[in-house]
Amino acid sequence: MNAKEFIHSSRSLLQNFIRPSQRSSKRTANQVANSPMIFIGSWKLRHSETARTHSIVIGPDLTISIDHHTIPCKVVSLTTDTLVLLDHYGYHITITANNNIPVKMFDEADDVIYYIVSNTTN
Repeated sequence: MNAKEFIHSSRSLLQNFIRPSQRSSKRTANQVANSPMIFIGSWKLRHSETARTHSIVIGPDLTISIDHHTIPCKVVSLTTDTLVLLDHYGYHITITANNNIPVKMFDEADDVIYYIVSNTTN
């Protein structure tokens, strides 16, 4: 093996070590960007038409409880600002965030938007 072949094979070997780490860092960045952490917590829901309020708790496993009743559902999609769940009846529950704070929930079953407000707000 001459010097030119040695340099070429060394470069290929080095690139193989670098490329997987670059791919994993991109994957990690996407996972962080789509973190469900902003959706976890407890808030009040205010009905968009009647102003009636309910409580909502979103657990670390993305389970939802409304007025202390757990809603069986599965995660359909998660982006940086939207969490979409499918309830056990086949309807979507979509929670939208703005500036990393949940601001609205759309309940497809009742075709209603609920505004998400802080528990400390009256």
